[in-house]
Amino acid sequence: MRSIWEIAEPDETAVADIVKSARVPPLLAQCLLNRGFTEPNAVDVFLHPKLARLSDPFLLPNMQAGVERLFKARDAGERVVIFGDYDVDGVTSCTILNESLGALGWQTATYLPHRMDEGYGLSLEATQKCLAELKPQLVLAVDCGSTNIESIDWINEQNVDVLVLDHHQVPQPAPAACALINPQLATEDEPDFRELCSAGLAFKLLHAIVKEGRAQGISEMESYDVRPFLDLVALGTIADLVPLVRENRILAVNGLKQLNATNRLGLRALIEAARIQGAIGGFEVGFQLGPRL
Repeated sequence: MRSIWEIAEPDETAVADIVKSARVPPLLAQCLLNRGFTEPNAVDVFLHPKLARLSDPFLLPNMQAGVERLFKARDAGERVVIFGDYDVDGVTSCTILNESLGALGWQTATYLPHRMDEGYGLSLEATQKCLAELKPQLVLAVDCGSTNIESIDWINEQNVDVLVLDHHQVPQPAPAACALINPQLATEDEPDFRELCSAGLAFKLLHAIVKEGRAQGISEMESYDVRPFLDLVALGTIADLVPLVRENRILAVNGLKQLNATNRLGLRALIEAARIQGAIGGFEVGFQLGPRL
């Protein structure tokens, strides 16, 4: 059976508008139109994915409540256990928050459940073991927790708070976390961040924390640079196979730049073990680095 290719007729007026506004060749303008980019601003954002275009992290559902609870933990010297997941998105998210919060004055520890023995996410068995071993006053569940109603109820019964940072679907009723930061909770009238994975959400949470810390005049926050974590954000975002659109595109593009120049010894060793020569792009992350993590 032969395939017949029918080339879409270009909208000459629309092509001309993009050529003029974006200063791109007609062929590129046509490609952008074919992919649904009709507004000059959307074209500009797609072609120039700058970090400055990232939106205010406090636009995410329940971000304000989550940040307030974290600062309460910092002020009280509470132990915060960052409870992650064993996939690339979960591991990178956990690393971003453990490293940054530890540097900014929080008392942190991490817990990653054993894939075979404890299963996925915030299971009751893993939760009980986590609290017994690490004795936290706050559990920050990352890349999990949105569906773990029983486990979160049990944690609450131990007089321990749970803050959930996750991108998976939320059941009804939602778990009784002190704050559930999840883009799936956004209403139709609110900004849509549903493409973000947990690594992207961890970066947004860190951005919000630094922003709040600067507003409070905390010296450690004034000069704290969040950009070195973009290598981990790119790893988690690309490996989790989320759509590389909008904020994800900004994070992935800038994260790949950071990854190619990373000073993290573990990542340098991983790149060497994967025998990657030359630039690291989406293929290298998705098929060489991600599976090894």
